[in-house]
Amino acid sequence: MRIQASRVSFRYDNLSVLTDINLDIREGTLTVLCGVTGSGKSTLLRLLSGLAQPAAGTIVFDGGNPAAREVSMVFQQPETQLFAGSVHKEIEYGLAQRGVPGPQRLELIRSALASVGLPYEEFGGRSPFLLSGGEKRRLCIAAAVASLPGVLILDEPTAGLDPQAAESLLDMLQGLRRNGLTLVIGTHDLDSFLPVADEVIVMSQGAVYYNGPASALSGDLLALTGAGLTPPAYLRLGYSLRQRGLLAGLPDSLDSLLAGLQTLTLPPPPENGPPPAGNVQCRDGCQGGTLPAEADTDSPGAVAGNTGPAVAGQLWQLLDPRVKWLGMVLGTLVVLGMDDLLPLLLAAGLIAGLILSARIPGRRTVRFFRPFLLMFLFLWLLSALSWNSPDYALGPVGISLEGMERGGLNVLRFLLLIALGFLFTETTTGAPLREALEWGIAPLRRLGVRTRNWSLAVSVTLQFVPWILGKLAQLQLALNSRGRKTRGLARWTPRQVALLIVPLLILVIGMGDELATAVESRGYDPSRERTPSYRLSWQKRDTLALLCILPAAALLWLVPQFS
Repeated sequence: MRIQASRVSFRYDNLSVLTDINLDIREGTLTVLCGVTGSGKSTLLRLLSGLAQPAAGTIVFDGGNPAAREVSMVFQQPETQLFAGSVHKEIEYGLAQRGVPGPQRLELIRSALASVGLPYEEFGGRSPFLLSGGEKRRLCIAAAVASLPGVLILDEPTAGLDPQAAESLLDMLQGLRRNGLTLVIGTHDLDSFLPVADEVIVMSQGAVYYNGPASALSGDLLALTGAGLTPPAYLRLGYSLRQRGLLAGLPDSLDSLLAGLQTLTLPPPPENGPPPAGNVQCRDGCQGGTLPAEADTDSPGAVAGNTGPAVAGQLWQLLDPRVKWLGMVLGTLVVLGMDDLLPLLLAAGLIAGLILSARIPGRRTVRFFRPFLLMFLFLWLLSALSWNSPDYALGPVGISLEGMERGGLNVLRFLLLIALGFLFTETTTGAPLREALEWGIAPLRRLGVRTRNWSLAVSVTLQFVPWILGKLAQLQLALNSRGRKTRGLARWTPRQVALLIVPLLILVIGMGDELATAVESRGYDPSRERTPSYRLSWQKRDTLALLCILPAAALLWLVPQFS
């Protein structure tokens, strides 16, 4: 299936990520999409898969809009793409989402597993969570190709695999291409994929830097180095040998380089020893396969326009964490003491203004609060139910206006407490957060309390919540890639939630185990003094912030007295 993108652009909030993207990917080809971190390639992959919509421009497949089962995507981390209790059910879920009738599913599952080298008889009944890393990656590809898509999109398919598993995966992908499947692969592994690619798209700062045949890159390395990418090892070595007159041309693969080396008659080494090592340089232009003299091929890329937070957001980062701890504690006490709507609304307006002043991206804020909103909506409706003297009868139960009002106030109160924690963790990194907390609870040492344990536990917990929400978003995106792209409340149906619980728990347990291992490996001893990793320093701006916090808290505390 052919893919055509015309003048495609995409934005995250007010940040431009992709600008004026024009592509024409031919049917049955293997196209490599590469670029440094932040170049926009992962965003472009999601646009091509239909998991995100462009802000401008169009993406069409074979001259028309794609059907539900024509594009499949496999993400980089297999642990965030597996949900079911068996390999069979894992693939069957995607087929059901794409509307494949039940009687046809078994044959499609068998065929998909066979195409990735996982025989159904051996793997069909196994748990996907107990497979090896390479087997999980193959299962994810099988789940993607089972519905017979016209396009398969993969993001870093060889990441984390050993060389043997990576080579086996590459052979399997070439087999899929020979069967007519169009492959689009986002990768940094140019050594593996460039020799087998038909086309290459190089991204740089949200725009297409190069779009053309893979073979042309062997004659013009500037298309890679100019975008901050390091050419494959066989090209770098081949260029060095050609500069010394040992090769007639640049190799297009490792096999080509080895074949050229076998025909060489190497000159004897000089009497004074081997020539000094060093990089070949080119200062008079870099055409025809020459490397630039001072190309920084390892420097990370950045999305165009991404210049970091604004001054107001930087001010939040510069504040002493003790001020922010004090603000959160006072805010929590004030909110817990509010029982009327007016002061809660005033507090909500104040906290919303603080979040805006911290320059936290709106998309990140929405993504953080979305799961809580659905949960609190359910609790609010539950609090409105009444069995005794309801205002509105609904069979054996009814709706109580008083319960609805009381439940609404409680929901708003808890949302404000969550917002305070969100503001704090988004503007305070781990070390300052822990040092400020340990400073605040230091007097408890006299009572025998191990304050180091408490500060470590609290700081890890506060930063664990955003991590969990991030993993939850990845799992939801992977579910959407299986077929039906649900949005809004449909994303959180009981079936969706049930599928997310097990992999999320596995991820949380795994991260907890890694944290425990990290703490143990560092020789953590709560009974011994340690050198602080962050030096607390109180500045004039912290005093000014404190002078703003105290009257604001006092005002909110006094509002109920006059209402």
